[in-house]
Amino acid sequence: MRKVQAHQIHKAMNSQLNTTSMIRNKPGHFFFIANIVAIIFLFSVKSSAQPLLDIAKLKYTSSPNRGLINQNKNNVKLRYFSFEINLPVQFKNKKDALIFSPFFETWSAQVNNNKWQRYYSAALPVSLSKTIPYTKWAVLLTGIVRMNDSSIGKETNMQVGGAFILSKKRNENLTWKLGIYINNELFGVFIMPLAGIDWRINEKNNLFGVLPGNMTYEHKVNAHFYYGANFRAITNSYGNTAGYWRVDENQLGLYLDTYFNKNLVLNIEAGHSLFRKIRTGIKHMARFDAAVNDNFYIKAVFAYRVRFKK
Repeated sequence: MRKVQAHQIHKAMNSQLNTTSMIRNKPGHFFFIANIVAIIFLFSVKSSAQPLLDIAKLKYTSSPNRGLINQNKNNVKLRYFSFEINLPVQFKNKKDALIFSPFFETWSAQVNNNKWQRYYSAALPVSLSKTIPYTKWAVLLTGIVRMNDSSIGKETNMQVGGAFILSKKRNENLTWKLGIYINNELFGVFIMPLAGIDWRINEKNNLFGVLPGNMTYEHKVNAHFYYGANFRAITNSYGNTAGYWRVDENQLGLYLDTYFNKNLVLNIEAGHSLFRKIRTGIKHMARFDAAVNDNFYIKAVFAYRVRFKK
């Protein structure tokens, strides 16, 4: 990880804060604020090997009715859109932080030639990143409140969940993680053990993520281009008038990151879904499996990103 002295960053941050009123009404003030957020967050993650953080990002995924494997079931088209940000509040010790990560997302699905269905989510995850003094251990404790439904309103279904991750920094380039995730899904309580790694293999290669949720391999070409492979697994449920709609989506793909400057990046990823399931039902009473095909997908992300290593 790039070595940065804390007093140097603190000095730079104070200098920027003193000029806030001067640029508040000028174009580009969003990027100034994002830089402040990134500098603050650097303190809370400097003991981790994770190489990057997206301060804000827009994501769009489309999965048409085309695929290579598991093509003997019902036709399905999926579309996904989300917007999310990360807002850390740094503690006095310069190592720990409280991180607010609100996001909005929407799924659109069409099975066979039926009517398109749309589902929405507004969520507020809040995480405490805490180092254990005089040790190589750290904890991440996250609480999540979500509104998942076919519409967002007063009668929207509410979900509460959270995660606990314990990390051990083996050396400057390698951190192991173990934890558990639990969420009160509309189909019942969902519990999943977690295992992760943040590994800087060398100056050009990184492996990081927490399974079964996600895992990323990244290779640096130069300052403007990175490529690699991604795996992610998604399990979400959304309320509707009949009960709930559930999606289980596993994606394996290849990606290219293009950096327009130090922070603005466009991520393009293409791959194939695996073991996809779409189900509907009533909690503890009935469940129907739509038995859908696995298909190709393409994903585009535009993000304001901070890298913690060159």
